[in-house]
Amino acid sequence: MKRLLAICAALAAAAATSAPEPLLMGYLGGSGTDDCDGITLDRAGDIYLGCHSDSPDFPHLPAKAPPTSNASMDAVVVKIDGRTGNIVWATRTGGSDWDAAGDLEVAKDGSVYVLGQTQSADFPTTPDAVQRKFAGPRRDVFVLKLDAAGKIIYSTLLGGSKNDEPGGFAVADDGTVYVSGTTWSDDFPGVRARFGPGGAPDGFIARLRPGDSRSLQSVLIGGKGRDPVGGLALDHAGNLFASGATSSSDFPLKTPLQAHLGGELDGFLMKLRLSDWSLLFSTYLGGSKLDFVMAVALDSAGNPIVSGTTASDDFPTTPGAYQRQRRGNYGAFVTKLDRDGGRIIWSTHYGGSTEGPGPYDNGSMAVDEHGRVWIDGMTAATDLPTRNAFQSSYGGGYLDGFLAALSPDGSKLCYGTYVGGPGQDLLEGIAVGNGKVYASGISASKNLPQKNWRVQSGYGGGPFDAIVIGLTTPSDQACR
Repeated sequence: MKRLLAICAALAAAAATSAPEPLLMGYLGGSGTDDCDGITLDRAGDIYLGCHSDSPDFPHLPAKAPPTSNASMDAVVVKIDGRTGNIVWATRTGGSDWDAAGDLEVAKDGSVYVLGQTQSADFPTTPDAVQRKFAGPRRDVFVLKLDAAGKIIYSTLLGGSKNDEPGGFAVADDGTVYVSGTTWSDDFPGVRARFGPGGAPDGFIARLRPGDSRSLQSVLIGGKGRDPVGGLALDHAGNLFASGATSSSDFPLKTPLQAHLGGELDGFLMKLRLSDWSLLFSTYLGGSKLDFVMAVALDSAGNPIVSGTTASDDFPTTPGAYQRQRRGNYGAFVTKLDRDGGRIIWSTHYGGSTEGPGPYDNGSMAVDEHGRVWIDGMTAATDLPTRNAFQSSYGGGYLDGFLAALSPDGSKLCYGTYVGGPGQDLLEGIAVGNGKVYASGISASKNLPQKNWRVQSGYGGGPFDAIVIGLTTPSDQACR
C-alpha cells in the first residue's frame, strides 16, 4: 500500500509540473499610450518588443515633449532580459507624424529586424535603403535593422504613391527580409510578377537585403476585390507560405482545395517558390460568411498551420477536432494543411458563446518544440474554454485577452487562460522558445498582477500600457 501511495504521489507531482507556470508578467509604458504588437526571442531567451508610444516618459528612453496629437506616436524597439525582467536597451525612431514598430525577428548574430508603418514624410532612412523617400500620401511601410546593442544600422521605406500597409514578416538565415502587406499603389516598387488581374487594394510580398540598395523585388497578388496578405512563413526548401483574406471571386488559384469564394470574405493560403517567384499552390479557405486568416506557421515537417477568425457556421472542421462548431458570432480557428496543399490534416474552432469583436481582431500564432499550437487574441466571451489557467474567469470590461494552446493533432486544449481586468485588454504578439511562451499586448486595466518584472512597479498611466506575459511550456503527456 505504501508503495502504491508513493507511486500515486509521484504521478500527481509529475502531472502538476506538466502545467505551464507563470514566470513573468508586467506593464510597460509611461503617462501616454503604449502598445507592443510584436514580440520575439533570441537564442539566449531574451525578449524583444516592437511598439509604438507617445509617452514622454517611456522607460529607459530620454524624456520628450508631452503628446499634443496622434502625430506624437513614435516607433519603439525594446530588449528585455528574460532572466531578470530588466530593460537591456530601448530605441526610439520616427518622424514628425505617426510611426509604429510591429513584427520583429532576431538573427543569430544578435541583429534585430523590424517591420513597421509610418505616416511621417520625414521618416529617417539610411543611405543604403532600397527607398529613401516617403511616397505617401498617408502611409508607407518601413524596415529596420538594429545591431545587438540596439543601434539602427539600416532603415528603408517601402511603398508607392498611394497608401501601403505592412502585414507579415519573415527573415531568412542569410538576412534576406520578406515583407507582406496591402497596397493601393499602381506604382509599387520592384514588381517582378503579378498573380491575378489586380484591383484596389492588392496584396504584396517584397524581398530585400539590408545593405543592398538594389535588392528589392516584389510581387503583387489579387483579384478585383480586396486582397491583403498577412502572415508569412519560410520553409527549409526555399519556399514561402503566405496567408491573408480576399473578397475577390477571381483570386489567383492553383490546385486549390477550395476553388470558389464561399462568402463575402474568405481566408486564403498560398505557397511560392522563391527562386523564380512561381506559384506552387493557392486556395481559398472559408465558409459562407466572413473568414480571415491572420497568421501562418510551420510544424517540424514543414506543414502550414493557419489561424484566424470566422463567422461561418460551415467553416471546414475535421472529425476528432477539439471544437467542431463555432459558438459566438465570431470565433477563432486553427487549421493545419499538408505542405503541398493537397488536404486539410485537421481543423478546429476555439471560442466561447458571447458575441465578440469582428474578424480583424485576432492575435498571433506559434508552434512550440512539442508541436503544440499557441494562439492569442481578444474575447468578450465569459465562457471561453480554459485549462491550467492562471486566470480562469473573465476579468470584466469590454474585452479580455486570451492565450491558448492546442495539441499537435488539434484534438485537445492543452492550455487556456484569460488575461485581463476591468478595462480593455488584448494580446497581439506571441513567441515561443527555450521551453517558454511569451505574449505581448495592450491593457487599460490598472490591477493586473506583476511577476518577476523590474521595469516598473505597476501601471504607467495614460489610456493604455503595453503588457508582457511569460509562461513555461513543459511537456504534457496528457496533451499530445
